[in-house]
Parts: sequence; C-alpha cells; structure tokens
Amino acid sequence: MKHFISLSGLVLAVLSGAGIAQNYPVKPVRLVVAFAPGGATDTFSRVTAAEMSKTMGQQVVVENRPGAGTTIAAEHVAKSAPDGYTLLFTDLSTHTIMPSIYAKLAFHPLRDLTAVAPVSTSPLIMVAHPSVGIKSAKDLIALAKRHPGVTCGNAGMGTVTHMASEKFRWRAGISLTPVNYKGGATSTISLLTGEIALIVTTIPAALEYVKTGRLVAIGLTSEKRSALLPDIPALGETVKGVDAAVVAGVLAPNGTPRAVIDRLNAEFAKAVDAPKAKEVFATNAAEGMKTPPDAMQRAMEQDVSTWADVVKATGVKLQ
Repeated sequence: MKHFISLSGLVLAVLSGAGIAQNYPVKPVRLVVAFAPGGATDTFSRVTAAEMSKTMGQQVVVENRPGAGTTIAAEHVAKSAPDGYTLLFTDLSTHTIMPSIYAKLAFHPLRDLTAVAPVSTSPLIMVAHPSVGIKSAKDLIALAKRHPGVTCGNAGMGTVTHMASEKFRWRAGISLTPVNYKGGATSTISLLTGEIALIVTTIPAALEYVKTGRLVAIGLTSEKRSALLPDIPALGETVKGVDAAVVAGVLAPNGTPRAVIDRLNAEFAKAVDAPKAKEVFATNAAEGMKTPPDAMQRAMEQDVSTWADVVKATGVKLQ
C-alpha cells in the first residue's frame, strides 16, 4: 500500500510539472541580474529579455540586484519559488568561484540553483595606464619582478575579474596587489586617473579607451587571440593556463519543473540567434552560446573544481 501511495504521489508530481509547463508562462518572468545596469552582463540580459518577450507571450522583465560578488541576486533567486518566474542572470564564472572563496553562504550555488541556459561568452582584458610604461604581458612580468606588488584593480572580491588577475599572477610567478572595487566602472575610472597601474575588466569597459590611447591593452585572458579582436594578444601567448571568461547565463531555483527549464532553454536559444542579439554580442566582443541544461550543469561542476584549484593556490578567502 505504501508503495502504491508513493507511486501515486510521483505520478501526480510529474503530471503537475507537465501541467505547469504546458501553460507556462501565464505571467511576466523576472530576470534578476547580479550586476548593476550598464555593464556587459546587464546589456546581454536586456537584449535577450526583449527578444524573449516577443516569443513567449509574456513580458520578460529585468531586475538588477548587484552587490556582494553576485551573491545578493543569487541568494534571492535560490530562495524564490521554483516555478520558472524568477530566474538568475549572472556571470557563471563568478558563480562557480563562490563555493571556494566564501566561508559561509546562505545557499549553495550548485545545489540550490540549477542550469537553464548559457547566453554568451567573452574573455576579459587586462589593461594598463600608459604612464606605467608597459605594453605586453612580458613587460608586466618584468616590471612585477623588479617592483613586486604592482596594483591591479577589479570589479570586486570574488568576481571573475578578481580571480582572473589572481590566476595570472600565480601562473606568472609574480606579485600583484589586488585593488577591489564595487563594480567594473569604478575600477576603470581609477585606472584612467592613474590611481592604480592596471585592471582586469570586461572588453566593453576598456576597448574605446584602448582605441584612443588612454589605456594600453596588455592582453586578453585567453589562450588564443579572439577573431573579433585579432590585434590584441592573448595572455596565454606568454603564460599558459590563464584563461578566464565572462560567461553570461541563466539559472533557476532547484526544483523548477524540467519541462519549464527545457522550454526556457529553447527560448533563450532563439533569443541568442536573433539578429539584434548577435549584433549586441559582436559589439561587445562576445559570442552567443547554446547548450542543453544538463551539459551546462556539468560544465559548471567542472568549473567549480577548476576555480577551487586556483583559490587554493592563491590563498584567496572571503567571509
């Protein structure tokens, strides 16, 4: 009898999930963005939300909840109802760094949130103030060996911009002094005014300044050059194993019906393929991504392991 009741409950749960998916969505969907308005991740969230609003029959609304290395937005979504109406739009690299650097989190990045869809990927860029007198990764390494502790800004402790610089200084065997800001825009301003020597940031935040000569491109955080920016070297040409990227993607509260996740994955894939989205990605030196939820989840699990090795080697730890 107990087995029959358990089986009946399972069947009802499956049917309930199927019913939700069949009617989904019946109200607006919230994309909770883990960054402030104006940055690359926010820009990508808005173009995909606009495209999905055309095809889903309901508005997809962007809501910015920046701060605390993306944990504010992530915790909010992790504790939301698993019904497909509250989703997290974040940088998946920063998200997979969380388990290794935070001693305490009110949620678990992998257990409490589940993969929905990737959106785009783009390497970061390391840029220096012209007054520093360096033009390449080799120049930076030589400078850091002569003067250990060169200042390197980032968008905040625990973000991929921070950990990318830590990864580089570890692999290069040099000393850099991290300067942690609350957002990439602030770090860029500090660099432009000469308060710090260099930063690791998103390509859109620095590219125009590089083109006008106000900043010097040291290299992209990739193993190979980008076809979109062939004139900028990859840091991997000088130091191996320094790749890091902004991977914009979408997560949902664990327990969200699989049929809803599959529907969302298909909708995001359509949005990524839209001409306007492709234009925005290209302008920001990013490439659109389409991956099934299960493959995305496996990639996130692998990234957690990879970043754990970096954190252990560099000794970075947050409370």
